[in-house]
This record gives sequence, structure tokens and C-alpha cells, in this order.
Amino acid sequence: MKFKFKALAAALVLVAAVPAQAAIAPGSTGNGELVLTVWDQVANISATFDLGKTYSEFSVSGTAFPNSGVTADNISFSWNLSGDAGYSTAWGQFLAASTSANTVYAIGAADAIGAGAGSRGLITSFAQAGNNATTGQIQNATINFDAYTNGTSFGPAVLFENHSLVANGSSVANAGAGYAFAQYNAGNNTGIGAKAIGAIGSNLQVAQYVTAGSSFVTAPLTIYGNGAQFNLSNNGLLTYSTNTVAAIPEADTSAMMLAGLGLMGLIARRRNRKQA
Repeated sequence: MKFKFKALAAALVLVAAVPAQAAIAPGSTGNGELVLTVWDQVANISATFDLGKTYSEFSVSGTAFPNSGVTADNISFSWNLSGDAGYSTAWGQFLAASTSANTVYAIGAADAIGAGAGSRGLITSFAQAGNNATTGQIQNATINFDAYTNGTSFGPAVLFENHSLVANGSSVANAGAGYAFAQYNAGNNTGIGAKAIGAIGSNLQVAQYVTAGSSFVTAPLTIYGNGAQFNLSNNGLLTYSTNTVAAIPEADTSAMMLAGLGLMGLIARRRNRKQA
């Protein structure tokens, strides 16, 4: 019942907030969208990409949504920043002003409504182990994340944006709320931002913080298992994947294989006898 109410509330907020646009859905809807940030910390420029998947589609813990199954075997998603029409202009503009050696990336999505343990949360890429964030800090982190994604979509410092024009849009910024420094510098979000980022080309784990019963209690943290990871290559291919488990042959298939091997062995022995 709680899940149905929250999903309905999120849908109503979305309709009221963006009636005819495709802006990034923030955590204040209760089901924010998954967002990729690419940031050159030296050139002071960042790019933000709406990945078209939601918090609920990547959630594995908490009470707000059921387990999405995103850590099951053989899960794989990919996004082509250089080839997708919604991303390519921003990706090209970012590449022209940045250096890959100085570039980092991060993934995030927020759920910023609800009360009680497990009702809110932050899904994030994860480069460092450890958890020292309280529920109050996680709540602040989701608010900060909304300020960042809203600023990216519509802020005055945005150099290019098409979030309001295409379903999975992108933008570039070098200042203001839409610039990644406000979200991912080491001091922001009690260091959660610093834990989230990794060098371009590297693998990043995935983690989910959810709220506890008290603002001062350490927020539960789940690091996704089964080898779940993101990777952003230098050519702009972003992937999410889990471990691939080899298929086990069915019993009748195995029996046929064994029979075939036995027959081959019999033929080989007969040939050896004839040659002898």
C-alpha cells in the first residue's frame, strides 16, 4: 500500500512539474532519474547526461521500492555518448574543452520523499569502501543532487542543454549549480561525492544509501554484489554489467554430447586396430 501511494505521488509530482518537457526527473518526485556526470577537474568543465533509467529501476534495498533485480546474473546496459543524438553534441563539446587524463565520472539517482527507515535514498557509483554517513547527511545529499540536476537542466551557466527537447538529454556547464564541482567536490555531501567519482576508463562499483529511523543514525549502505559495475571508456561508451554465468547444458543435451564422444572414441579405436 505504501509503495502504491508513493508511486502515485511521484507520478503526480512529475506531471505537475514537467507537463510537456523531458527534463531530468529529480529525487523530489520520489523516483529520480539516473544521471551520468563527466568532469574535468582542471579545465573546470562538466557534462551531465540523463540515462533514461530511474531510481526504482536500480534500487536493491530500502522499503520504498521492491528489489529491481539489477544485480542478477548477466545484466547489461550500455549508452553511447558519441553516437546517440541526445548525447553527442554535449559529449563533443566536453571533449573539445577537456583532457582525458584529468577527467572523472560518476553516476547517481535520488529518492527524496517519504518518512521512516528506508523511505529515502541515494544510488551512486562507488570508488571507496566505508560508510560514515548519517541519515541526515543522506537526506541533504539527495537535496544537493536535485539542486545539481535541476541546475544542469535549466541553469544560466549551462553551455549546451537539450534536456527539455529530447527524452534522454545532455548538457555542459562550467559554473553555477549545473557545474559538477558543486556536487562532487571532496567537501560536499560529507564526502559522498568524493567517494562516487573515478577516473575515466576505470570500473566503478555501485552502492545504495537509505535512510535510517533517526537523522543522527548511520545510514545503511548496500554495495551491489555479483560484480555490478559501471565503466565509461574514453570513446564515450558507458556500460553497466554484472557477472556473466555460463549456461549449464540441459540433461538431454549433456547425454547427447557424452554419447557423441563415446561414438567418436569407438571409431578411433577401430581405426587403430585396422592400421595395426
